Amino acid sequence: MKKMFVRTIIVASFALMGAWSAAANLAPPEPRPPEVTTAEAGPSNSERGAYTERAREHMQQWRVKLDRESAKAGSSAARMAASEDLDAAWSKAREASAKLETTGAADWEMAKYSFRKSSDELAATWTKVRAKVK
Repeated sequence: MKKMFVRTIIVASFALMGAWSAAANLAPPEPRPPEVTTAEAGPSNSERGAYTERAREHMQQWRVKLDRESAKAGSSAARMAASEDLDAAWSKAREASAKLETTGAADWEMAKYSFRKSSDELAATWTKVRAKVK
């Protein structure tokens, strides 16, 4: 009986080693690229390009406005303070606009939000400064 039990264990061990060896020789499955849906992929390059171009035009319009305002500016303390406020808001909007052109697809929505927010802040600063200076 003991001999039969020992033989069974030995045969089972060899069988397990053979299965383990065969499994080790199998090549791992080829990794598949993740499936990306359109919603996850974000806007296409053409959509991003069109938005970036509109942002560039928007910034150019602001540049013209600010240049005109700067040409009118006198040396009063109110105008100097207004100019500093506008310069700060302009710089922030310009940086956000530049990020639209350099950001990757993963960060596009955040860059777009940042541009919209800084553009809105520039408009609000413009309105506030114009009210103060007049």
